Amino acid sequence: MKIDKLRINSIDELPNINNLRVKADLIFVFGFRKLMLDETLTLALKHHYPEAVLFGCSSAGEISGTEVVDDSVVITAIEFENSKVKLESIQIEEGVDNKLLGAKLLDKLDKEGLKHVMILSDGLNINGAELVNGIENKLPGNVTVTGGLAGDGSDFNETVVYDKSGKPVSNCIAALGFYGEKISVGYGSNGGWDSFGLERLVTKSKGNVLYELDGKPALQLYKQFLGDKAEGLPASGLLFPLSLREDGIQEPVVRTILGVNEQDQSMTFAGCIPEGAYVRLMKANVDRLINGAENSAITTTEILPKDRAEIAILISCVGRKLVLKQLIEEEVEAVSDVIGNDVCITGFYSYGEISPFRKNTPCKLHNQTMTITTISEK
Repeated sequence: MKIDKLRINSIDELPNINNLRVKADLIFVFGFRKLMLDETLTLALKHHYPEAVLFGCSSAGEISGTEVVDDSVVITAIEFENSKVKLESIQIEEGVDNKLLGAKLLDKLDKEGLKHVMILSDGLNINGAELVNGIENKLPGNVTVTGGLAGDGSDFNETVVYDKSGKPVSNCIAALGFYGEKISVGYGSNGGWDSFGLERLVTKSKGNVLYELDGKPALQLYKQFLGDKAEGLPASGLLFPLSLREDGIQEPVVRTILGVNEQDQSMTFAGCIPEGAYVRLMKANVDRLINGAENSAITTTEILPKDRAEIAILISCVGRKLVLKQLIEEEVEAVSDVIGNDVCITGFYSYGEISPFRKNTPCKLHNQTMTITTISEK
């Protein structure tokens, strides 16, 4: 596997694509939505790499090496020695069950020789948990899946994902299949957030929309938790996600707010909030978040040792970025310290992360985690 990487801050810097030194089969593209939607970028990539698969999405911040930047595009070109990739995509249709969408998308991928699947999805118009359930149901045995939901800074207006034709579009879900005997993949996901306060029972919800907690309007209760910070919703909700625990499932997942409805006092989350589940408010501790990123990297190396990993795709939640602020690069540095300086690091800040917590656990939609995928042909 040969890898080269480039970051551009404006369309004027596109000629720098000529400096990439590999014959790319795959190009990861993560970046600022307005730059991603500029046709000049896509045309330049297709002109320079007519045979390459474009796989990428808009972000809430870009990761390049141990740097975290905004309003740029990070382009990572990969030339495989023995492996192949195939991209499929599907459009989100209004009224269509997201679980069914996930299943339909996986049905499009050839299963023979499939080793791993990466998913990138629209970050706003999707129930990510249902999407992951549909994908999981269609995965062949021993095939793993990781990925994330596209971002749009802290604006929450529109997210875009490259479709099968290589065009960045909204309401899109893309699946990238990795094929070949030489492909090995590591993964890990960890948060580091702390739960506090009383556990509340979900008494009324539908899908990813929460209406009532303990029989009371959900938004009203949540605003009481937030106090003055409630004025900044939904963006301020990224600082106070919910820990969700279902009966029979030991490890809780984190759920982040995507939107609020003042009229019916409901809250929309990135994943399902089932009735009968229990939720608690969460808050951040800077050291714990950085330790969480480090633990994700450790988990990843337990699956794919660092002396074999060649590239690491980091997908971290925008909420972590808002909390860590000027310390944000410390979580990426913590990952780099574990996986080593020889591994190429790329990635983005997301509206949701897709991964198992660790080996031999089911894939889940996460919020507020650092999720890592490492890939090798060694």
